[in-house]
Amino acid sequence: MPICWPYTLFYLSIHIVVFFVINKRLVAGRLYIPNKNLTNQTVIVTGAASGIGRVTALELAKQQARVIVGIRGQERAEHVAQQLSKESHGNVIGYHLDLSDLASVKVFAEKIDKVDILINNAGVNKKHKELTNDGLESTFGTNHIGHFYLTQLLLPLLIQSNGRIVNVSSIMHILANENIDFSKTNAYNTMLVYAESKLANILHIVELQRRYGGRGIKTYSLHPGFIRSTELTRERTLLQAILMILFAISSKTIAQGAITTLYCALSDEAQPGKYHSNCRVAQPSLTAYNSKKAQELWELTSHSKQSFDEVIKFRCYFDIKEENIDNKGNFTLPFVLRCLDLLLVQGSNVRASDTQLLDLKI
Repeated sequence: MPICWPYTLFYLSIHIVVFFVINKRLVAGRLYIPNKNLTNQTVIVTGAASGIGRVTALELAKQQARVIVGIRGQERAEHVAQQLSKESHGNVIGYHLDLSDLASVKVFAEKIDKVDILINNAGVNKKHKELTNDGLESTFGTNHIGHFYLTQLLLPLLIQSNGRIVNVSSIMHILANENIDFSKTNAYNTMLVYAESKLANILHIVELQRRYGGRGIKTYSLHPGFIRSTELTRERTLLQAILMILFAISSKTIAQGAITTLYCALSDEAQPGKYHSNCRVAQPSLTAYNSKKAQELWELTSHSKQSFDEVIKFRCYFDIKEENIDNKGNFTLPFVLRCLDLLLVQGSNVRASDTQLLDLKI
């Protein structure tokens, strides 16, 4: 019996359309429509210039919150804030925030007088190894350490308001080694380093809840879904580009990707200390809920945090250039000694142990 190609193509087309419609509905996940009056509440969203961060800020401004967006470049931050204010008919303020620059994080935090919800949304995924201004590996330094420092600086205000802290993580965290040692450095692999930083986001939330849950703080981590069009995908490798094409069939829109963030920020159904996906609690990797690993990461980062202000002071006196960094990515000993010597002369309370920051994830 001969094949009737017009009818075959027609039925094939129908099946493809139906498949895509059903698939997109399943990918969209559980629907959550924010409907809260956030008058007199202040929300901070990092990385809100585009992508799910921008949508998150816009929706919160529509709920009458005072939204502060942290974006690199003061002029750019103000421009985005003006656009969001106009679109939402709300109150959005833009401040410069570069999470790869600890001095910038501190200046940003000093401008905040009140915060009810902190959404640590910003993220980077560097194709090649780069160092931040403070000598830290850029992806981990931005995604985890920058947000950790910001959160610590704002904790007194968050405790005062019984606030929420939301870390935007990723399902990519499952690629991190289950026996990961955050104090050690391995050969640079862009996907692995990103995965480790996203695992750190979850562990940060777990330990925050354990330490401060009794003081009114509520913390949440989440996977927003696979978002094809975000700033995060600007620096992708060939393998990542191929994977993006394959995963495009299961990708969410930017608006759909922001829904779980809004759910964690606003819903009473979201569970503190837990990892969420598609507006419900999800199961992360076993390491993500490892309390010992969470405490180890906290102590490592917290101990280093004591040195953050001193490292910022280093940069006030020295321009950190290539010659001040050895072939392993560490600050050279002469450079560190010069910095410590100058700081001691200036009356700083620097301790020799403070230099341990220079070994963290470099």
